[in-house]
Amino acid sequence: MRIDELDEWQGVTPDMVREWLRNRGWSPHGEMGYWEKGSRNFADSLVDGNVDDLAFVIHCEEIAAGLTRQEALREINPRMRKGMPSEAARKACASWLVRDVETGEVELHRTEGTSLYSASDYKSGTLKTEAVPLRDFGDWMEFWPCDANGNKLRWPIDANGAML
Repeated sequence: MRIDELDEWQGVTPDMVREWLRNRGWSPHGEMGYWEKGSRNFADSLVDGNVDDLAFVIHCEEIAAGLTRQEALREINPRMRKGMPSEAARKACASWLVRDVETGEVELHRTEGTSLYSASDYKSGTLKTEAVPLRDFGDWMEFWPCDANGNKLRWPIDANGAML
């Protein structure tokens, strides 16, 4: 399986990979774009975001650290995103997993228009009249699109393939 076929690949950028490398002890060296960690080094060809170049860099570290590709991608690109999803993303997906960063609690929410409501705000599939939409708590909440059963889906994209 190619690395770009994994769901965790969606949204990975060269900057995300560089930050991950720094966090794992690699350091940029010289004007030629080399990264070093102990006696190992490789050229940084991440400038254009080429899939094969990104995959190569991730592969170098995953071999050195004993990670699988999916484990490496999960470190680089966590599958919960901080902050309220865009209005377009909320319109594109009917259900969302919402995680409170402070408590770690995860709850299923459903989209009504552009608002998110807790699944517990529904009775027999109908939104209760006293239900209050989820407020935007900034980075205190993390989100990921899912199906009605809470299974994670790919993030909604626009016609050009960019994440909404």
